[in-house]
Amino acid sequence: MKNTIVLIMLVVAFAFPGVLAQQNMTAQTSDDEAAKKADAFLAQWDKADMPGCAVAAVRDGNVIYKRAFGMANLDYDVPNSTATLFNVASVSKAFTAASVALLAHQGKLSLDDDVRKYVPELRQYDDTVTIRHLIHHTSGIREYQALVLFSGLGADNAYTDKAILDILARQKNLSFKPGAKYQYSNSGYLLLGLIVERTSGKSLRAFAEENIFRPLGMKNTRFHDNRFEVVKNRAAGYRIGPDKSIFLRTSLSDLVGAGGVLSSAEDLALWAQNFFEPKVGNKELINLLNTAGTSNTGKKINYSFGLFHNRYKGLPVIKHSGNNSGYRAQIASFPEQKFASIALCNNTAIFPSSIVEKLADIYLNGQFKTDVSIQKKPWEDLPPAIALSDKEALRYAGTYAHAESGRVFKLRIQDGKLINSEFFKRVVPVSVLSENRLVVADKNGMTDMNVVFDKGGKVAEIRIFDGNGRPDSFIPVKPPLTSPEQLAEYAGTYYSEEFAANYKVSVKGNSVAVQINESLQPTLAAWYPDFFTAADGEIRFTFSRDDKGRVNGFVFDSGLDDREVKGVAFTRR
Repeated sequence: MKNTIVLIMLVVAFAFPGVLAQQNMTAQTSDDEAAKKADAFLAQWDKADMPGCAVAAVRDGNVIYKRAFGMANLDYDVPNSTATLFNVASVSKAFTAASVALLAHQGKLSLDDDVRKYVPELRQYDDTVTIRHLIHHTSGIREYQALVLFSGLGADNAYTDKAILDILARQKNLSFKPGAKYQYSNSGYLLLGLIVERTSGKSLRAFAEENIFRPLGMKNTRFHDNRFEVVKNRAAGYRIGPDKSIFLRTSLSDLVGAGGVLSSAEDLALWAQNFFEPKVGNKELINLLNTAGTSNTGKKINYSFGLFHNRYKGLPVIKHSGNNSGYRAQIASFPEQKFASIALCNNTAIFPSSIVEKLADIYLNGQFKTDVSIQKKPWEDLPPAIALSDKEALRYAGTYAHAESGRVFKLRIQDGKLINSEFFKRVVPVSVLSENRLVVADKNGMTDMNVVFDKGGKVAEIRIFDGNGRPDSFIPVKPPLTSPEQLAEYAGTYYSEEFAANYKVSVKGNSVAVQINESLQPTLAAWYPDFFTAADGEIRFTFSRDDKGRVNGFVFDSGLDDREVKGVAFTRR
């Protein structure tokens, strides 16, 4: 039987000499064509006088594409290579989380341990913060980058981990109940790095080197915990201005945990391969690293151990990005296809996400799926709006505030129409679908408002349902105090123990300004008595009064960059 099969193959080969050869050439030609397409796409940034990137693609445990372009150092005309070291910024979080997972598997810690077991410097909050909360960004611990900014310190200054820990230790409250929701936090991962050190007795750098980088052969990867260290073959980071001008960005930070890893495209390809065929850990550990978190209500969070879980063109994708001091990075893995794409850049004008997605488009061509779950958007099928008279429209006009969160919005009349400019950060018409239902909608979303009237026919509250289907109640508030005489009540110096900072409030015409530091002095928008905002409502000041009605302090809240810092008390000096 075997001889017969061999004979048939020989006959086919002699009769059709190109058939067997062509079968072997098909895959090779396919990858060659894919490489040509990738080269053509990347050529737009391949310039000898500009910084650039290093990229790689991995499939079935093999690097099937790699390329570098642009300059690693413009001062000395050094080009990028796939072995060049880049600051991968927040991509580092996956290595910090993996270090914690390894310690958990070694029985040296539990993911449900109280963080204060390892970091007793933190205050005893009303609710326990666990290591698991830190990993999944559900701790409620305030974002240290925001604390540095609002403490009046320079964002580009050098800070030690002790200095940041001192800032975190001063915080009296959490931004939210641990486990209540997801909120990305660099503070959480800095603390995880510290926990690795205190549990293992080694620096995070030494632990990761011994347990992750060396076993995987990642010879050029490290947690960069000494900013004075000489690092060979490292790319400089560059910021590109709107006029294409180039600025060197030098990071003074040597904080590790939330960031701090230097690595190359070639080394990260080895890390990507470990998720398909593990050398560090085992399949049980990889499953843990890929296990997304859940909130207290059981709602799934699309973040596991330093990894975001999403979908791209119908396929599951696990990825993370990084952005710091002139560097941008992204790694994206498609577990079902055993494919990963990597892009490390030292040019802020290049977005690595566009590169990793393009590599996926090229190398996974034909494997994408139509997402059948896509349904018609609710704002695409609304009933017709009701035309209002001027008198009817004025019935809804006013300022509305949510007491718990401090959020505010206005409904006002413009050119005879009811409008809103807060929900979508631009003027959008308000559609009246019935007496009790108002809608603000555009192509990207919709805010549905349920209006409740009092017995006299005036608006008593407007209910807006949150993402969990719970109603947030917004109450009508009085007009703000805006005359110079009224605003003079707020002028003065206020101190926060948590920020260790003085804020100076002064009157400027018919508004007030707050001096946080020399470069940060926002003018505040007055919404209603004792309530002001800055940064399009993302920063909020709620002034308080003593029993004699005199202004004696304020509470500071910020949701800037979707990173809450809530309930910071300032006292008038």
